[in-house]
Amino acid sequence: MESKQQYVVALEISSSKIVGVLGVPLAGGGVEILDIEAERALNCVRWGCIQNVEETKTRVNRVIARLEEHISPRKITRVYVGMGGRSMHNHFMSISSVFTDERMITESVVEALKERYYSEAEVQGGDILEVVPCQYFVDNNEIANPIGVYGTSIKVQLNGVVAKKTLKMNIDRAIDSQYDIKYVVTAIAMGEHILTNEERQLGCMLVDFGAEITTVSIFRRGVLLYMATLPMGSHLITKDLTNLNVLEDAAEEIKKTSGNAIPSDSGRSILVDGVQSTDVQNYVVARSEEIAANINEQIAYSGLSRDKIAAGIVLVGGGSQLNGFNRLLEDMTKLKVRFGSIPGNVVLHDRAARGIEYLQVIAILAQAAAMMKPGESCVQEPVPMVEEPAVEETVVTEEPAEPETDSSNVVVDSGDEEQPITPPVSKNRKKEKPQEVADDGYDDDEEDGEYRRRNRGKSMNNIWQRLKDKVTKVFEETDDSFDGDEDSRKG
Repeated sequence: MESKQQYVVALEISSSKIVGVLGVPLAGGGVEILDIEAERALNCVRWGCIQNVEETKTRVNRVIARLEEHISPRKITRVYVGMGGRSMHNHFMSISSVFTDERMITESVVEALKERYYSEAEVQGGDILEVVPCQYFVDNNEIANPIGVYGTSIKVQLNGVVAKKTLKMNIDRAIDSQYDIKYVVTAIAMGEHILTNEERQLGCMLVDFGAEITTVSIFRRGVLLYMATLPMGSHLITKDLTNLNVLEDAAEEIKKTSGNAIPSDSGRSILVDGVQSTDVQNYVVARSEEIAANINEQIAYSGLSRDKIAAGIVLVGGGSQLNGFNRLLEDMTKLKVRFGSIPGNVVLHDRAARGIEYLQVIAILAQAAAMMKPGESCVQEPVPMVEEPAVEETVVTEEPAEPETDSSNVVVDSGDEEQPITPPVSKNRKKEKPQEVADDGYDDDEEDGEYRRRNRGKSMNNIWQRLKDKVTKVFEETDDSFDGDEDSRKG
C-alpha cells in the first residue's frame, strides 16, 4: 500500500510581511520547498507583535489559500508558527536535586527539573515559550550529557525563552481554529539551521536585523546562552528620510538605492530623487550607527567576553541588506561578520526566492520538519470517493401464458362421426364500434393478457362444463334412437 505524502507548513508573522511556506520533508533530513507566499503586514503588525487581529487573520488566510492551490484538492490542517517580537528575551535559572543515595541520572530526572522551571521561574506577566538546558553538573562536576551517569546530586542551568502572553494570544486569535498551531522560537530555529555546528560550538552572535525589531542571539557550546530583542529596525531609517519631504514609499526606495551606513569621504552632494545625497547620507549613517551600537552592547549584557564569540557574527534579515551595514558592524564589534545563507539541507527550486529575506521562515520550516514524527503531515489528503454499488435492474418477466384450448378443434366421438363443438360465446362481451382513444402510456395488449391470465381458469371450467353437457346430450339422443330401432324390429 502506497504511503501518503508528508507535507510541512510554516508561517512567519513579522513587522514587514506575513510569509507562508510549503515543503516536503526529505528522507535523509532537511526539506524541499514547494511554494512561498507573502503578504504585506506593516499596517497590522508592529514590533513583531500583532496589533490588528482581524486584518492579520485576513492576510494569513490569503497566504494559506494560495499555498493550498499548489496541492489542491488537499487542505492544510496544521501550521508551525515562528515566535518573535519586541518582548522576547531569555531568563536564566539553576535548578538542582539531591538524592538520598547514589543513582543513575535518567531522562525522567532531567525532564522533572525542566518542569520545575515552569513553576518556579519568576517571569511576571510572561509566557515561557521554550526551556533550553545549558549546563549540567553531577556531584559538582560539569557533564556534557548526564544521562547514564551515577551520582548523588544534579544541577542544571536552564535558559528559558520568555515573552508577553499577548504575543501567543494574538497569534491564536489571528489563525482560524480549524488549524492545529505549533510554535517554534524563530531565534532557536535560525541558530539550529542557519549557523554551522562549528559556529554554535565556538560561540557566535546571530543578528536578525528586521524592519522594526532586531533580535540578538548568542550561541555557545551548541546551545542558546543569550537573547534580547531591540525595538529598532531598518524602518526607522525610512521614517527618518521622510523628513526630507518625501512619502514613505519614496523614502524606502531612496534608502535601498542610495543609502549607505558608511559615511562618504567625497563631500560631494548630488540630487537624488529630488533630495540632496548628503542629507540622505546624514540620516542613514546616524540611525545605522545607533542600531549597530546597541547590537554591540549586547555582548557586554550577555556576560561573555569577545573571545567567547570566536565564530563572529552572522547577519540576517531584510535590514541587513542596507549598503555598508555589515562593515559598520565589523568596525564596532571587532568581530568578523558574514551574511546568513540558505541551509545546505534545504532544496529550493524557485530562484526568485533565493533572497536573505526568507531565511527566517525557511529556518522555521526546517525546524518544523525536524520536529515532526514519521507519518505526520500538515496537510489532509482528500477523502477518496467511494463508488456506490450499481443497482441491478430487476426485470419482471411475465410467465408465458399457457396455450388456450381452441374449442374449434375439440371433437367428440359420437360413435358415428366426428362433430365439431362450437366454442361458447361470453354473454358479457358486446360488439362495440371501435373508437379512437388517446395513447395513455399503457399497453392494451398487456391488459388483455393480464385479463386472460386472471380468467383463464374460470373460462376453462365453463368450456369443460359446456362440453360435458353437450356430450351427455349426444349420448342421450343416441340411446333414444337405439331404443326406437329395437321396438320396430320386434314389431
